Amino acid sequence: MDTLESLVNNSEHLLIASLAFVVLLSVCILVTTGKNEPQPPRLRETIPFITNTYQYLTDMGAFLDRATKALSKHDIIKFNLGLKTVYMVTGAKNTAKLFSPPHIMDPNMFHTLLMDKHWGMAREEIEMFEGDKSGRKKIPISGTEAIPETQRHWYNHHQIYAKYLSSAKYTEILTNTFYRFFSERLNEGHPLETWTSVRLYDFMKTAMAESAIKAMFGTVLLEANPDLIKCYWEFDEIAGILVWGLPRFLIPRAYNVRERLHNMTKRQTEIAYKEFDWDGVDANSDWDPYWGSRFSREIARWLKDAGFSVRTASGHTMATLFGLNGNTLPVATWTLMELIQDPPLFQRVRQEVEQAFTIDERTREYRLDNVEKLLSKPLIQSVYTEALRMHISFNATREVLEDIYIGGYRIPKGSLVQSPTQIAHYDEAVWGADGHPASEFWAERHLNYVKVNGENDLAQEPQFSVNARPTSYFPYGGDHAMCPGRHFAKREIITAVAIIVMKFDIEFIEWVHSDGSTSDRPAQNDKRYAGAAGMPPDRDMKIRWKRRF
Repeated sequence: MDTLESLVNNSEHLLIASLAFVVLLSVCILVTTGKNEPQPPRLRETIPFITNTYQYLTDMGAFLDRATKALSKHDIIKFNLGLKTVYMVTGAKNTAKLFSPPHIMDPNMFHTLLMDKHWGMAREEIEMFEGDKSGRKKIPISGTEAIPETQRHWYNHHQIYAKYLSSAKYTEILTNTFYRFFSERLNEGHPLETWTSVRLYDFMKTAMAESAIKAMFGTVLLEANPDLIKCYWEFDEIAGILVWGLPRFLIPRAYNVRERLHNMTKRQTEIAYKEFDWDGVDANSDWDPYWGSRFSREIARWLKDAGFSVRTASGHTMATLFGLNGNTLPVATWTLMELIQDPPLFQRVRQEVEQAFTIDERTREYRLDNVEKLLSKPLIQSVYTEALRMHISFNATREVLEDIYIGGYRIPKGSLVQSPTQIAHYDEAVWGADGHPASEFWAERHLNYVKVNGENDLAQEPQFSVNARPTSYFPYGGDHAMCPGRHFAKREIITAVAIIVMKFDIEFIEWVHSDGSTSDRPAQNDKRYAGAAGMPPDRDMKIRWKRRF
């Protein structure tokens, strides 16, 4: 499989040439706006108006390293992304400005960008969303009351997410369905009390992804497309470079991968629209083999009723595949890697999560009895939160709809403002503790110990707490545009970790490359995925494990 770097190397000179035309226009913009106003420092570049754009589009990891260095001296910097002016900010106060109300800072531009680049949505259908200015709340924004409710696409889309993906009822149903599929998958090929060896991330990319896909989308998607998981991980590798608009002739493989995956989800969508009985017993069921979850079924129903095409419906499935796996798989894997490297911590987590399991009287096996009880346990929550802090990398992005001041500078309408989690989540002033710098994993970083009543006056118990403001910790975005799937993502990650910790005794063998050869160092964040979502490990962990039940 080609790497992200190889996707662009062969087209390097062509890309530079295609960017060169922006120089004159960018200079004109620069000299005709804000002449007498102070401006934040520009991010230095070798070739003015080209280097930053080129690196942003082709090597986000290196770009963010440069931006991080610049933002250590200034809490706001400026650069051009093509013809677009971008202000990158850091610090709680500036990030709070980024998360201003949507009539000032618009998150929708990024969503419509994804509709184009990931969904492959037709331009006229994107315009149906862009033309809807009524907002996502039940009461339309003033001046848009005449828009019929059937054309309030942002609101209707949001309502389905809120009810069927974010509510306690349906996230619990979805988690229980995932638990059932994942438990069954873990039993396959792992006889009781027998040691076997696997590469952890390689295993999770198949077993956990397969279980999550079945829970969310049903079994027909995988039955109709036996190579879907393989194709998905190819898409996951190139999803980041698709977003900001490199043309097809520069990255043909990336677009070809997208179309192959889109054709697979389209095949499932066409089968389901044709064969599913919308008046049958499964029409309001919690799960069915054609659509999977109630969420997926209701989205498909709404898109069809609202006049959107099969391509858009299947594009939504493809984008949800990325949301379903792009963060959860890397974070779950990193969490397990940290536990396996620290056997005493592994045992502490096992003892804690065991309280949410019961022994089935018929099979005498452990089974997860109470998901909410599991999610309330302080240590597993702290470990999960720490994994998110260290391994999620994306740039929270808003488009400025009216002039706003940030850090003493006027940010003009039409600009983009970004705040990278990679900087906020590693801020030593926020996250550092004695003996535990922000750059290192510490399982107890998000625990407070409080006194408890009892005979021992020194007795303390841990309580989970994220000791930072939302502007210093935003792995799922912020304020009006937080990821609606975050509730299920948390349940999926913690449930997956809990099942494996309970079901297996595990021993570390060695760090390996993706081809299985021995690595001379542990895993680090794979910076090819910087700015895109969860950063997977750039090395795999070879382990031996034995199933307990």
